[in-house]
Parts: sequence; C-alpha cells; structure tokens
Amino acid sequence: MANIFENNTSSKATQLVSIIALLFFLPLFILVTYQTVTLISRATGTPAAIVVDTKAVLEPIKTDFYHAFSQGGEESNDMLASIVPQLKTLKPKLIRLDHLFDHYDVVGGGSGSLSFNFEKLDVAVNTILATGAKPLLALSFMPKNIAKDGSIINPPNNWEDWAMVVQKTIEHFSGKGGKNLSGIYYEVWNEPDLDQFGSWKMGGEKNYLSLYHFASVGAGRASGVNPFYLGGPATTGLYKNWVTGLVASGNRLDFLSWHSYLPNPKKFGEDQQNVISWLLPYPQATLLPKLITEFGFTGSKSKGYGTTYAAAHTGAVIRQLISGGPLYAFSFQPKDGPNQQAGDGWGLVTHDDNGKKLKPRYSVYNFIDTMVGNRIGVSGEGSWVTGFATQKDNTIRLFLVNFDEAGTHTETVPISYTNLEPGTYSYREKILFGRDVTLTETVTENTFSKQLFMPASSMAILEITKQ
Repeated sequence: MANIFENNTSSKATQLVSIIALLFFLPLFILVTYQTVTLISRATGTPAAIVVDTKAVLEPIKTDFYHAFSQGGEESNDMLASIVPQLKTLKPKLIRLDHLFDHYDVVGGGSGSLSFNFEKLDVAVNTILATGAKPLLALSFMPKNIAKDGSIINPPNNWEDWAMVVQKTIEHFSGKGGKNLSGIYYEVWNEPDLDQFGSWKMGGEKNYLSLYHFASVGAGRASGVNPFYLGGPATTGLYKNWVTGLVASGNRLDFLSWHSYLPNPKKFGEDQQNVISWLLPYPQATLLPKLITEFGFTGSKSKGYGTTYAAAHTGAVIRQLISGGPLYAFSFQPKDGPNQQAGDGWGLVTHDDNGKKLKPRYSVYNFIDTMVGNRIGVSGEGSWVTGFATQKDNTIRLFLVNFDEAGTHTETVPISYTNLEPGTYSYREKILFGRDVTLTETVTENTFSKQLFMPASSMAILEITKQ
C-alpha cells in the first residue's frame, strides 16, 4: 500500500510541475510563434524586379495633385504666417483650414439676429493666398452662440441659423463684393464621425445629413458669388454608408471628401477603386471630384513624422495615386503645434518654439515633381519597392520608393530598360537625402540594366538621357 501511495503522490507531483511549466512557458511559446509567423510573412513578400518598357507610352501625368496641405487647429490664430517662405517653396495649390467658427470669432449675436466679423479669419486666408494657394475652408465648428448647450460639436438650436452662417461665409469669400475668390472649396464639417468632433451619424439626433442639408440651403441662398464647390463628408476614413448616403440625399454635392490615415500605401489605391464601385448605382456621382483632405500613416502623433519613414510613406502613397487618383490629396499638416519638442508632431515644419526646422517629408513633393511627363510602362513592382516611370523630351525617368510598414526592409533592386535605341546615354542616380551621381553608359543592344541598393525608407529617381 505504501508503494502505491508513493507512486500516486509522485505522479500527482509530476502533473503539477508540468502544469506550472506549461503556464510559465505558454506565453513565451505564443510570443515566439507570433514573431516567427511575422518574420516568415515578411520574408515571403515579393522583391521588386523592375522592367521599364520605354516604348509603352501611357497617359500624361499630373504632379500637382499632391501639392495640397491641410493645417490643423492646434492654435487659435494664423498658424501659417511664420512659414510663408517655406510654404511658397512647396508650390501649394490648396491649403485647407478648419475651426473657422470656433477659432476666428466670426459669428456674433443671437438666433435670428446674427452678426458676422471675418477680420480675424481674413488674416489666415490672406496668408494662404500669399503662399500662392487657394483656401479650402472646412465649415466647422458650430458657433457657440447658436449651438445646443453652447457646445461647438452640437447641432444648432435653430437650423436656419446654421444655414445663415454658411451663406454669409460663402458670400464673404466667394462674393464679388467680398474677397472675390473663384473656385473655392467649402467642406461641410471636419471628421464628423469622430467623438471629439461630435460623433455625428447618418441618422438619429445628430444627423450629418441634416447638418449638410442646411449647409446646402445656405449655399443655395448665397448671392453675387463666383463659382464655388460644396462637399463632404470629410470623415476619418472612406465609409460606404456615408458616401452613398450623402450622394442619395439629393443635396447639392460638388465633391466627395474623406481622410485617410493608413499605414499601407496600397490601401489608398484600393479606396479609389472602392468608391467608384459604390457609386455605380449613381452614374452621375462617379464623375464627382474626390478629395482626400487629410492623409498620413497614422492619425496619432508619432515621432515617425519627423523621419524618412513619413517621407517614404508619402512617396509610396503618391505612387499609388499617380494614375486614376483623387483630384487632390492633402498632406496633414504644414506646421507642428506648440510644445512638440519631442518630435512627434504631424508637421512638415516644426513650430516656431522648435526652430521652424524642415522635416524629411518636406522634401518629397518637389523631388517627385521632376517626374512630370508621359507615363510609360513599368512592371515588376514588389511588396516594398514600388514606382512609376515617365518620358519627357529625351529623358526617361524612373521613380522608386522603398516603404515597409515596419521601417526596416532593405533591398537591392534589378532594373532593366527595354526597347532602347543603341547609343551613348547619360545615366543619373538621385537618392533623396543621399548620393547624386551621373555616369556615361553605352547601350549596344536594346536593353540596359542596373542594380540599385535601396535602404529602408528611401526614394530614388533614375534618369537616362540619350546623348
């Protein structure tokens, strides 16, 4: 009996030790498994092997759609005044401004007897005009004196007051007797679906369609005005029910807009395809201009916005949108807010209290501008390295960007140019933030090949010119 008892005791002790060991090592096992799967997933991506067909001429491309910028309201003043020279260099087409009615003291008086003073907002708009851009004005947020409970993210006590605010704003900036601006975009609200800005819905008590409808009513009442555009919904992402709901509402709608904070650049291209497919039941709406009025790799503040990671993400997004993309894609944002010495602000330029320093992303736009021309065929893009090619005059240019969401991938990319005429060529490699070298190459057949090492988060433009 004693031996049986000892065996049972020993067996139970072994089981207990096994259970304890399992509980201790299971989390480590799960972590190692997860890391292994992640590494395998990254390893199974497709490396690029770029082939440029120099005779496959496609459409001419525009390089100005990404010269659009959206400034947030981290200060209730003219934030851009101190960086006008830096903005001019970026050749902006449009600069978006929000917080019109809570930062610039536009609306006074009470319901039914409103008064308007655009003096402070005019200063901010004049700064935008001084950069060479036109303003895109996000009609936000609700003036306190007409808002329920005095909250700027609530509906008005009287919708007619909101219509009047929109009418007077459009008459001031687009009016022939006002600022006399033509072709101004007016966007109804800013991220209405976000809790911080009201948590509006497509129905219910806080119905965005009501907000938009009375904005449309106000826009329709504006008199003596130049042509202008009204649109929305300026949501935090591209959402089918918001897009189709607004299109089906029957209100005036001159453009569709949304924000895109997506770490995967290829999702930007997928969004363009999705929105067209959603609009097929509304054929006329498929022709509406599309505006991404804010974009970045994350909507949260991140030190990545101060590094080449953000620059490469921007370059990779532009690659995805270079053909069949939106009318404009607005980078968020030109300038950091104050007290962001930690380097986690969204800006292209640091705040005055941090030296107005240019971040790497600032250099992307003008760098890609050199790609203007007729697009030509490119095949062999990979999971990380993507690009496009153009031809202008005697020069063929190839833009390549290496972007990895983890920010670590490096790659040596084989590049071939086909259908070249034999002869002597000037070959130039320009690496953004890196080398710029020019060589003379002889092409004896119709193919010319190179290899390009691309560090993590890097961009390059390769030029070949027949001498």
